[in-house]
Formats: sequence, structure tokens, C-alpha cells
Amino acid sequence: MAQAPKRPKFTSPKGTFKFPKLTEPDTKFKPEGEYSVKLLLDTDSPEAQKLIRQIDEAAAESLAESKAKAKNAAEAKKWETKSVPYADVLDEETGEPTGVTEFSFKMTASGTSKKTGKDWTRKPALFDAKGQPIKGAPKIGGGTIGKVSYELMKWGTLQLGASVKLALEAAQIIELRTWGEQSASSYGFGEEEGYEYASGGEFGDETDGDDTASDQDDTDETPDF
Repeated sequence: MAQAPKRPKFTSPKGTFKFPKLTEPDTKFKPEGEYSVKLLLDTDSPEAQKLIRQIDEAAAESLAESKAKAKNAAEAKKWETKSVPYADVLDEETGEPTGVTEFSFKMTASGTSKKTGKDWTRKPALFDAKGQPIKGAPKIGGGTIGKVSYELMKWGTLQLGASVKLALEAAQIIELRTWGEQSASSYGFGEEEGYEYASGGEFGDETDGDDTASDQDDTDETPDF
């Protein structure tokens, strides 16, 4: 039996990650688990517009195919595209577009093969800025800068409409932000002339010997870093 042709893989532009769930699947709404990430891009940028066109064209193809497979003309008229995997980011106070578009990428974490009946699990591959595989599970947080590898997966039901899914395959972490980490700009700070922090601290040599000994004697457990 001839195998179905593989869907081509695409790579997104570099953007900002929002609500990344790339190391542990979310099982709150789906017991089978789901990995996901939203990619933020400036709406008017050529990169965002190219991705929007790609999605819209694939969604239109999905709709046309669903209409062609309809049992009759009456059913064909019921088919429509009700959703796409991107949306404008709106201002929380005014409800107006902010000039940023978010693209939603998703991957189902587990399931059962319809052909073999065997259970399967999977997770997105992760790579660093140099293209090296990331071993372990870094705490990838919102604000991380990166790219997403994905496939365009057509789908459709009469109830939900015909559209396309951005099927998550892998992610490249270019600038990592861990959970809870904030940048200086998020607090309104910019670059100024003056003190520069050196890793390891510049005050380590100023501790008094007796104080250090006393601190060591009073510590009964390993600090929680």
C-alpha cells in the first residue's frame, strides 16, 4: 500500500513566545496532554503578513475540499471557515488591536494509533540558538525569543468549520526567558551610564572572616537556589 505523502515542514519567523508549554504538556482541558506556544509578531511586518497569507490559503483549500466532499449541494453550503490559528492581540482597556498578531502552534502529547492500536507519546524537539539539541528541560517562559517548526494540517467538521492547524514540531530558543523572569524594559528601565553588575558579585571580597565562619556554623541545610 502506498504511503500518504508527508506534509512539508515550515519554519516561522523569529518572534516572542507567549504562554509556552514546550517541556511539559498541559492536561487541564485535554487528558491526552497538549504542547503549545503562541508566537507574537508585528502585524504589519512582512514576515507576519507572509504567514497570514499562508494560513489563509491553506484554510481556503481545506474549505474547498470539504465542500467537494459534501453529500449534496445543501450540505456544501453549510461548510464555512469559522476560525484560523492567528488573531490580533487586543488592548485590555480599549479592546483595540495593538499592532501585534499571535499565531497558535499545538501538538497532541499522546494517543492511540488507529492502525495498530498501540499507544504513543511525543514532544516537540528543542534546539538552542546554534542549532544544537537541548538536553534536559529548561523552564521556558513567556518573553522567550525563538522560532517554531510546524506543519500545516487541514481539518474540518460541519460543526466547527473547515480550517487549518499549525501543528507544532519543534522550537528554537534564541533568547531564553525563564518562568517569572522580567527584563529591565518591562519595568520601564533603559540603559544608563554607571554601575555594571559583574557575575559573581563585586562584594564577595568584603566579607569579614569571623562573620563567614559564624554563618557557616549556623547553617544546617543546603540553601534552596
